[in-house]
Amino acid sequence: MTAGLGLADQRGDYASLVRWWARMRDSKPVHYDAELGNWHVFRYDDAMRVIGDHETFSSDLRSAVRQPEQFAIVARGAFNGFDPPEHTKLRSLVRTALTPRMIAGLEPRITAIAHELLDSLSGRRRVELIGDLAYPLPLIVIAELMNIPLADRHLFRAWADALFFQGRGDEPVVVPTEEMLRSVEPLIGEMNAYFLDHIRHRRRHPGGDLISKLAAVEVAGTRLADEEVLGVCGFLLVAGHITTTLVLGNAVHLLATRPDLAAELRGRPDLIPSAVEEVLRFRGQLPATPRRTTREVTFGGHVVPAGEVLLVWIASANRDERQFPQADRFDPRREPNHHLGFGRGIHFCVGAPLARLEQRVALRAVLERWDSFSLDGGVRPEDVRKAIGFRALPLAVSWAG
Repeated sequence: MTAGLGLADQRGDYASLVRWWARMRDSKPVHYDAELGNWHVFRYDDAMRVIGDHETFSSDLRSAVRQPEQFAIVARGAFNGFDPPEHTKLRSLVRTALTPRMIAGLEPRITAIAHELLDSLSGRRRVELIGDLAYPLPLIVIAELMNIPLADRHLFRAWADALFFQGRGDEPVVVPTEEMLRSVEPLIGEMNAYFLDHIRHRRRHPGGDLISKLAAVEVAGTRLADEEVLGVCGFLLVAGHITTTLVLGNAVHLLATRPDLAAELRGRPDLIPSAVEEVLRFRGQLPATPRRTTREVTFGGHVVPAGEVLLVWIASANRDERQFPQADRFDPRREPNHHLGFGRGIHFCVGAPLARLEQRVALRAVLERWDSFSLDGGVRPEDVRKAIGFRALPLAVSWAG
């Protein structure tokens, strides 16, 4: 059973991964990996079949590994890893609290936060994009949404990393081992206690924040239990924080190496939304997503038994020339752009509207405030997070005006 993404033999730069995905799409689009104990899926159409058929390809991997107590608690609300009807109930309750109208109304405040962060850097000729902007921006937004002290944000990063990387360093974990989970269980226990305290307080003293809304929302007489609200908070820490940090870092890195594209977007800010979508396709934050077969199925010319884990390479599907003409070319005008960066179907990321808004606002602010920016001395290997983005991104910048 796989624990990570199987990148041990793909240790080069992102370009080497892109070449590997291309080779696999051409030669082994669906194949069994005996060493890792799972199946790989590389092509767009095959990926669409897997993520679009939840009855055959389940998102529920809880039976794949025994969960320590603290993970089992937070997992009660991790609806992205559930199937219907459990998934349907939890997702509908969350969407009732996290409405598109509410998210759209956050744009002025997110814009103000982005400019406040840039104001704090004003005049500096060198900045570190991740630590100075891409990391704090979504974290401040999440903290304000939940009405939790911003002074505690240093805790959130450790918790989000524990949920996303689960002791694996910089490689996202798809199906963790029990040993991995136990290595970060103390951090998850801290997070659980912290959020459960806030959730119980909001039940007694509700306000207008997201935790209060999640605690109070009711559909067909059903409300979320405390642990389910906790699971949603943990999900938003990852979906609403790490996603924006990684994608914004990837977008700025791309523009820093392509000043022609930065100039084009600066002159045509109306292209920024489609440019964000193209970043999500061209270099999104999610290399792969797992599914588990519920029955024996013939797939990609193979008979796949029930109970097998399939690793769907979203990053490879998004580079599939059969779906995206000139797939290795970044095109901010690409239309249509049916990328899988936020999934598809019933498991389409519920935090996608917030992540998209944050990315558009932040990219627009960067292009407005900086006349130019470039990599400051290049990117060190230790600053790269394998296939997903950057831990640090030093830039040399020239300020507008």
